[in-house]
Amino acid sequence: MRLIKTIMAVCFAAGIVPTALHASSGVPVPPAQKWSQEGIFGTLDKAAAKRGAQVAVEVCMACHSIGLVKFDQLRQLGFTEAEVKSLAEVQGRTKADRMNGALDAVSAKDSFGVVPPDLSLITKARKGYEDYTYAILNGYLNESEMELVNKVMADGNISDQEALELQSALLMDTHDKGHVKAILERLIGGASFNKYFPGNFLAMPQPLNNGQVSYTDGTENSLKQLSHDVVTFLSWAAEPTVAERKSLGFWVLGYLFILTVLLYAVKRRIWASAH
Repeated sequence: MRLIKTIMAVCFAAGIVPTALHASSGVPVPPAQKWSQEGIFGTLDKAAAKRGAQVAVEVCMACHSIGLVKFDQLRQLGFTEAEVKSLAEVQGRTKADRMNGALDAVSAKDSFGVVPPDLSLITKARKGYEDYTYAILNGYLNESEMELVNKVMADGNISDQEALELQSALLMDTHDKGHVKAILERLIGGASFNKYFPGNFLAMPQPLNNGQVSYTDGTENSLKQLSHDVVTFLSWAAEPTVAERKSLGFWVLGYLFILTVLLYAVKRRIWASAH
């Protein structure tokens, strides 16, 4: 009984408490997206991951590193030797180098006040996984939302109607108008606001915009598409061997099934005379 109570207490602490804390934090839950690699039967969309690698090298690696992956591993996504070499040269590196960003830790801290996190495991290290990373990339205010902020701040007062509009735009509780006004003042001052980031303000300005990266395969380069592709790539970067592990898992399950059938047949054979 004591063991059962202990297990229940651990489960409660590990599962229910974090959920409650997240719910009470006021941070909206990232909308669920479709990812081809999800689930036991999921397979990586290599075309999307390949495009995402281009986005990562041309945009993300200006500040961030993906240090657990080497440029040469990009061949697994369908890049040719020449393409891998070209991508590495964008960051002044060779194909044998790890995908470390252009900024070292000291320079990054001097520029941003913090060292940008390594993105190798970012899709696994945050609650929400790929959905969270995608939401962050799309969680900055667009032009119409900034126009609303400027309109509200023009007279310095927040009406009830404007509070409702801000609640929809910022995805946050706007009942405390003093708190909301303080947030808007930071926004007007140039701070980077993100709807899905805990605390809403982060050091990173919006990294991706519509049309920022040109795809050679003709795929549209909207913000949502760029975000989806780079998150697909980062999901692969976190687990480059996941396809092999899934394949091995199916073989193991098949082996165990056959072994179970054989053991059952042997059992029936051995005990046949006893029944």
